[in-house]
Amino acid sequence: MEYDPDDETLTLGTGRISPVPGGAWEFRVGGVRMLELWFGRRTAAAGAEDLDGLEAVRPRAWPQEWTSELLELITVLALLDGLRPRQEGLADGPQITADDLRAAGVLPVPAAARRPASVLDHQEEGPDGQFALL
Repeated sequence: MEYDPDDETLTLGTGRISPVPGGAWEFRVGGVRMLELWFGRRTAAAGAEDLDGLEAVRPRAWPQEWTSELLELITVLALLDGLRPRQEGLADGPQITADDLRAAGVLPVPAAARRPASVLDHQEEGPDGQFALL
């Protein structure tokens, strides 16, 4: 996998994807470039010592689904990169404290909100007495 920032082109073997914005290519989480991580996990050599069980099973050729996944990932990373200026601006805004949340009635969290919802707790009934799932 190679990236040409001048052409905004991502090269994968003989395949090329363009345009790939520089922000999508450089997008990192925990210091790890996400496109390289995605590519590495899909193209790890079958039978590698660090792969066990089903992880060791790999397709012989590049599946069409991977192309679709890669295009979606590039799109999401480019959109996330576009949000970074707004995200960084949030740090300069007002800080909300636990006291603020208590004053707004958000805290403490009600006991009913701490357990999973259940249709069995719902008392409404539909025609012929069955529960109505809305």
